[in-house]
This record gives sequence, C-alpha cells and structure tokens, in this order.
Amino acid sequence: SNLLATGGDDGTLTVWDLRQFSAKQETPAPPLARFSCHKTPITSVEWHPTDESMLAVSDSVGAYIYDLSVEEDTAPSQTDKVLVADIPPQLLFCHAGSKDFKELHWHPQISSCIMTTAFSGFSIFIPSNL
Repeated sequence: SNLLATGGDDGTLTVWDLRQFSAKQETPAPPLARFSCHKTPITSVEWHPTDESMLAVSDSVGAYIYDLSVEEDTAPSQTDKVLVADIPPQLLFCHAGSKDFKELHWHPQISSCIMTTAFSGFSIFIPSNL
C-alpha cells in the first residue's frame, strides 16, 4: 500500500499518501487524513493485515479501530448542537478495559482479533461490530 500512518505525542493520528511526496516538491504534501480526537500520546499504530482501509491505534487510555473508507456526512444538520466529543465517523470501535496501553497488534490468522499490552496486563478481543 502507498499509505503511511503516524501517531504523535500530541495525540494526532495522521495518514499520508506516499505517492504525493516528491524530491522536487517545494511545499510539504498535505495529509490524506488527520484525526485529533486523542488527548494522550499515540503509543501504537498498525494497519489491518488484509483490509488496507482499516487501522488499529492505541493511546494510553484505549485501543481504537478506524476505517478510512467511511466518508464523513457533509449534509447540513437540522440543528446546530454542540457535541460533547469530536468523534470522527471513521472511528468504529474503542476498547478501554486496561490501564496504560502500550502496544496493539492484529492477529495474523483471525482477521478481526486484536491483542493489546498494557500496564494492567494484556487483552485479546474481537470487536462486536467488525
């Protein structure tokens, strides 16, 4: 794949299209997607082994699954309500059952299974909505 996902200490998850970079480029290529809903540093990022639009991410408070094929609904809303949290539509799942997540990985044979390590131990789970 030509996509690169990066996680920052500021909690920003950024997805880059490597085809947009060039040695002759004078200005930096814009990211394909940027998510800033995390409030703690990103500790791990991993692409799904078979679905190139899915991505697993962890920060110190949770493990998350993003699907980049989900498009944001741009239709105007009926009311202008202030949301409690700015959650992107690409965020499909959140697991917050451990303390101080450090790393996560997709299982190589069970495509929807994720394994995490944390200060409080390790977790193995299959999200119900995948």
